[in-house]
Amino acid sequence: MGVVCEAIMKVRPLPQVKIYDSILFHDFETGIKFMHDVSQTKSWPTSIRLVDNSQFQFGSTMKPASASAWETFVESAKKFFVVNVKGFNPDQLAAVTLVFEGDEVECKNKLKVITEIAARYNGMMAGPENGMRGYLLTFLIAYTRDFACDYQVAAESFETSCPWSNVSNLCSRVKKRVMDEAFTRFGLKDEQVWCSFRVTQIYETGAAVYVYLCLLTRDMVKEEIVDNFSIVEDSARDEVMLCGGSISHHHGVGKIRKAFIDRTIPALAIDWQKSIKDAIDPKNIFAINNTIPRSEEEK
Repeated sequence: MGVVCEAIMKVRPLPQVKIYDSILFHDFETGIKFMHDVSQTKSWPTSIRLVDNSQFQFGSTMKPASASAWETFVESAKKFFVVNVKGFNPDQLAAVTLVFEGDEVECKNKLKVITEIAARYNGMMAGPENGMRGYLLTFLIAYTRDFACDYQVAAESFETSCPWSNVSNLCSRVKKRVMDEAFTRFGLKDEQVWCSFRVTQIYETGAAVYVYLCLLTRDMVKEEIVDNFSIVEDSARDEVMLCGGSISHHHGVGKIRKAFIDRTIPALAIDWQKSIKDAIDPKNIFAINNTIPRSEEEK
């Protein structure tokens, strides 16, 4: 609720090195335990993200087509080694992507510690190429969502945070709630609903979790798609909060999440925010109808 009229910028040198890597785990649960262990060390990567199996498979489909028969052979050999030699189930495995930035010696030492922790959970180092591809997927998701709209697929993501003890339970319960809601309300079958999770931003006490949600809307009335999607998304957010998750990690509340604000802060705090809003912005110019329920017509 204001205009920035002055800013001070702090200039930092570019990192000496930037090291990518990735790790495969036999399942999502094991990956969560690994992430928790990393959070208890002082060797945090600059960025670390765990994706579940469905998101890993989605990312694999985004690989560019092989440019040669040799590349096709190499990819097939890699897959054979992972599945048949190392014993990873392609329908269960999860992946972690890593980035280290800064002093070269420090980054390599941190990578060594992370590698040792991964080994305790039977993780397999999968190389920098997969690490880079994993971060590229982050930038492609929004474009993929817009592309999917042309094929009657509605999609969006939202984030939360919760203690480490709740991460696994939150993911499983939210997915079940989404599937049940989509079937009960709109008759959508499992193959018409996609719910996926990414554990990112680790802390000593917990983690941020992204929820990715897609619905096939082909049989819905066009004018009702947004409302229908909101029903399923709100049910997922309701389950998040029932599992001890926060209303947001960093996206804020805005208009979409304000229906849950009274479950986040007490009525006295909401009234306090309203009084500040009325005093600073009596004409309701800034953040109209965000966070605090208030119509545009109110003065």
